[in-house]
Amino acid sequence: MAGYNKFILLLLCLCWLPSVLAVDNRLEKSISAKTIYTDNAGLKETNKKGDLILSVTPQLSLHREAARSRVDLITALELNSQNEGGENFNPRLQFDSNWEFYEDHFFLDLDATAMQNSNDPFDSNAFDTVNTGNGVVTTYNMDISPYIVNHFRRYADLETRYTYNHQISSGGDAEDSSSNLFAISLNSGKAFSRYFWGLHYTKEDQSYDETDNGLDTENFDVNMGYAINRSWRVNGTVGYEDNSFVTNRSTTNGATWSSDVTWTPSARTSLTVGYGDRFFGNTPSLDFEHRFRRSVITVSYSKELTNSSRLLGDQEVFQVVDQFGNVIVNPATGTPFLVTSNQTALNDNSFIDERVEGSYTYQGRRMSLTWDVSYSTQTDEVGVNGGVDSTLFDTSLSFSRSLSRENELTSSIRYNQAQEGSGADSDRHQFNLGWSHLLAAETSLDIGYSYSKQNADDMTVFSTANSYTENRISIGFSHQFK
Repeated sequence: MAGYNKFILLLLCLCWLPSVLAVDNRLEKSISAKTIYTDNAGLKETNKKGDLILSVTPQLSLHREAARSRVDLITALELNSQNEGGENFNPRLQFDSNWEFYEDHFFLDLDATAMQNSNDPFDSNAFDTVNTGNGVVTTYNMDISPYIVNHFRRYADLETRYTYNHQISSGGDAEDSSSNLFAISLNSGKAFSRYFWGLHYTKEDQSYDETDNGLDTENFDVNMGYAINRSWRVNGTVGYEDNSFVTNRSTTNGATWSSDVTWTPSARTSLTVGYGDRFFGNTPSLDFEHRFRRSVITVSYSKELTNSSRLLGDQEVFQVVDQFGNVIVNPATGTPFLVTSNQTALNDNSFIDERVEGSYTYQGRRMSLTWDVSYSTQTDEVGVNGGVDSTLFDTSLSFSRSLSRENELTSSIRYNQAQEGSGADSDRHQFNLGWSHLLAAETSLDIGYSYSKQNADDMTVFSTANSYTENRISIGFSHQFK
């Protein structure tokens, strides 16, 4: 962890480096403190006891943009006094930056994230980071990616990129990993208006620190497309892939192809439907979005080869814009911080992830409503569940209502279900009700109640079911500094 402490110091230095020539500076600082009473410390099934937990969370949101650099940093560090399992230090970090070292040609992307994930859905887990039990993993992810861009007049654009990724997981069964990715792309330039084409080559070597499992891939493909008119566009891709990972399959290589159609009848509506084939079978795809005056609906479907390390690295820690594209002024103030769970268990096995996701958001003058749903089928390529489908279903409904200028009512319901290939089930429910009162221009009082319940089957004859119920009351203050 000493290496990551030095890296965090480097990030802070890079945040302030472009300040002299910055043309856009936005800095938001805030702090929140909570007193939480739970009737089930450590989320036990039997012998429950109450506990009082204190939590303090300083938060920072920074955006700096200069002529040849852009830096975005959002971080929140939660400190709490829980002593029945779980973590007393819960970091949240999202750092994105781009640096231009040679005009229009040589660039560097430097990114980092930190957040907490559920290690195993069959452990006693809370939905948020306070009083979590023992099944939580803190993941630190870093990407360093230099790349070179060349323009061949208006006919073609060439990008050559190298990306180094390093991931550290603290706790649980997730292993530290690193990868090296080399990618080169030649795409059609501005001279091609209705026709577009591209040549792409990628090679990635991923390895884990403790095991020989990894996911090494090499891909080459050619794509061509045509914009029929402003509303319709078609695209086709053919290529070849060479993959190396631990699996029960007889082959992991072969030709690939895909095609898709995009329909954009207006600026508010976009639909892309595709179909393809890889070594593991067909690969349908769907991406739909429609914006009404006060609401947005989105639906997506994908099927791909991946593993725990890649899913952890692809997570978005903070939402920086809302569903309507409006910038969230201080995204780090969204408490409580959730423990995410987008896969059935964290390990080093590769699997086929078939995922459907959807959301609906309504934003009225005094009321907002958001519904999210996700369903994933994950086919483990090796291990105790090799070749067997596991599923994860998650849905949540949140509601907020402004009662006056100083008062706001919030409520949410969330349900999560995981099923292993062996047939064991884990179900979790949570209900939240909260009230927020603005004490002063930058200070607010928050009072909340939540009820949580988990029912989980025994994984082995030697284990006990990880089930619990919890009632929780919280009182907190938050202040934003100017």
